[in-house]
Amino acid sequence: MAGLLIALALALGGCVPFLGGPDQSVPLARAAQDLVEIAEERTGEIDWLGLRDPAGVQTEETKVLNGYVLSALMKAEVAVGLVDTTGKRWRDEELVGLKQGGNAALALGGRLEADAPWLYVRMFLVERASGQLIASRTTRLSARDLHRELAARQLGTRASDGPIEVELHLIAKREEIGGIQVVELAEGTQLQQGDQLQLRFKLSRDAEVHAFLCSSDGARETLFDEQYVYSDIVQYAPGENEWITFDELDQVYTLYFLVGPQLLAENAALFHEQFATLVRDGQINRFTGLDQLDKALIESLQHPQPLEVVRGDEDIPLGRPETMVYDDGNTLSSQAEILTGTPVLIRALSFSIP
Repeated sequence: MAGLLIALALALGGCVPFLGGPDQSVPLARAAQDLVEIAEERTGEIDWLGLRDPAGVQTEETKVLNGYVLSALMKAEVAVGLVDTTGKRWRDEELVGLKQGGNAALALGGRLEADAPWLYVRMFLVERASGQLIASRTTRLSARDLHRELAARQLGTRASDGPIEVELHLIAKREEIGGIQVVELAEGTQLQQGDQLQLRFKLSRDAEVHAFLCSSDGARETLFDEQYVYSDIVQYAPGENEWITFDELDQVYTLYFLVGPQLLAENAALFHEQFATLVRDGQINRFTGLDQLDKALIESLQHPQPLEVVRGDEDIPLGRPETMVYDDGNTLSSQAEILTGTPVLIRALSFSIP
């Protein structure tokens, strides 16, 4: 059945992103999974009639979503049959194909309706013989996510290969008599023992993120463990009310912040080994040799396209000032760096504790 389903889906103009993963639009997959819940507990086969726009017409947008719904139905192990409704239109509230073709007692179909900046998908489960509505479900998704996916397919690329924009707050603070103050953090900055660091960031699209520190004595510390992050959600490293504290004197630290479709993963050990070798051989001495460390990181990413490391801050645009409020009652002001990279963003910043 699964093989037949795939073949039919492709023949009907769909594109099925089976089994998900980083190359699949997570918001669209999540919406599809939500929709198919109305069919998960049903026994017997269900005919899939597809999605249409309010005029009853198949569009490029509905074809993209058809693929995601089919994928979700397969993951939920719903017994699905396909009815070829190509070229046929809605008539009033009637589901396309409800009274033609197909052998299942139940039929599943839906509408895609726009209300900018959102799209709403209404799914209907109907008894074929009587036309009685058995169940319905509606979910909302971002029009931007769907149009980004559609554009990537029309260009013959994956959404994960396109540019990504990040709003990155690099927040350093110092405790002094009278309260907490923000410390400017830039390339070559000298911090004091006991100063603390926190990252806050938001992505323009879903991607892998990894942030860590390398010190001049060869130590490493993870701020944000490599993981898949959803877009438009503020993330924190190491936590919303947590900080990295710098207690070691006479150290130079390099912060690496990585975003992209695929990062170090299984190649992390390769970078760690190269880093240790550079330190052991004396090729990294405080601020000397950091270009070699950047090069080692790029090599460990093993990406087919040339990658660059963003250092310095002269050409980095800043967002509007924002006030961060913490559980202890402290407030700090910060402006996000607005960073863009294709297909992997590497932000590096080196500073010292003298």
